[in-house]
Amino acid sequence: MEIKVYIPQMVEIPDAYIPALAKRAADCLGPQAAGISATRGHLVRQAVQDGLIRQLDHLIAEDGSVDLVCDPGAEIPLELDHQTLSLEQLLDALQLRRSWNDVAPSAEAA
Repeated sequence: MEIKVYIPQMVEIPDAYIPALAKRAADCLGPQAAGISATRGHLVRQAVQDGLIRQLDHLIAEDGSVDLVCDPGAEIPLELDHQTLSLEQLLDALQLRRSWNDVAPSAEAA
């Protein structure tokens, strides 16, 4: 199993660059920019794209997007059958699956 992890890291963006970064980030979003709340992620991703944070250049994908999350609390929750799972529910689902696999006939036996 391959799992992508994000390691907390502090970066510095000079205050003088913030307005220009915000403008370019808004321009990238187009008309949607008026309805989307600004986040630190918008500014940091734009700064990486602009080459202001060279130590994060490795996060720039071939299409120019930046694979970076600034606010881990905003990560997408896990879902099963379009239902958000709590950690307890996930553990229950995993245990149920393991139990079912223990009693289910294998494809080789059929």
